[in-house]
Amino acid sequence: MDLTRQYINGLMFVLSHRDGPRPTPIDDWNFYRVAGVKKWVKSGFLDRSLPLPLGFLGTFRIHVEAELLVQNLLLTIQTMGLGGWVHAAFPGPLLLGDPDPTYSRFGKGLGFRYEEPRAGLLRKLLKPITPLPAWRPNPVGLDGLLEGYCPPYYPSMSAAVDALVEHKYGKSGVYSETSDLKKVFHPGKGEVFLEEVPHYSPEVIECTRDICNYIWDTYGRFPAHVDAMFVPGIWVQAHHTDLGYYDSLFEHGYSGTQARHDELWHGAGGAR
Repeated sequence: MDLTRQYINGLMFVLSHRDGPRPTPIDDWNFYRVAGVKKWVKSGFLDRSLPLPLGFLGTFRIHVEAELLVQNLLLTIQTMGLGGWVHAAFPGPLLLGDPDPTYSRFGKGLGFRYEEPRAGLLRKLLKPITPLPAWRPNPVGLDGLLEGYCPPYYPSMSAAVDALVEHKYGKSGVYSETSDLKKVFHPGKGEVFLEEVPHYSPEVIECTRDICNYIWDTYGRFPAHVDAMFVPGIWVQAHHTDLGYYDSLFEHGYSGTQARHDELWHGAGGAR
């Protein structure tokens, strides 16, 4: 799961709240200081009485996305007439290929790029109060396949934020291209949908840049409070259903779609 994308999106979502109850991001690993947004508090754009710890954003995005992914996978599995179950996954560092000898002695994993955080004076001073993962190498991506919105894939966090906005609203962005929407909506409805999609204000984008730059400048990595790439602690596994097993034990052990899976997906003979 790409938490660079999720983290930036989460910030822009929170900052898009109406004027008044718009929270102020604070750094819960740096004496609860405002996270690079003093001018936004002073201008009244952010409400200082509503603090939002940076660490909360990572947790919020992890829980929401993991549950949605698992639910969608299970629904897809059921629709295909397969069986599926959820079980524990490999630890993220082991799967992605953490260079730490604790994990690398078992192999290179998937070979993700890990970036060492920069160790400036401020970070050295913060070390006694800053827990992991801020001091560990950060899995930022798999070159050419899954690249995080952060350096080294972008020259700065400002550039990374702008790239994500472009990906969503640019000329060929998710909320600009109508070809896929035409497959889903009735004629003309896709264009109406795109017209009604809210866009981020310049203030929201600029404030998001300032927060992301604060994180990078303070910790030498992005995000700091969570890793750039996150592996949920659970996996979903799909498998063909053993109909005979369920017939021997249950009255209604499987759905009609599962009963017809071989016929529908493997031909009349049911050969897999």
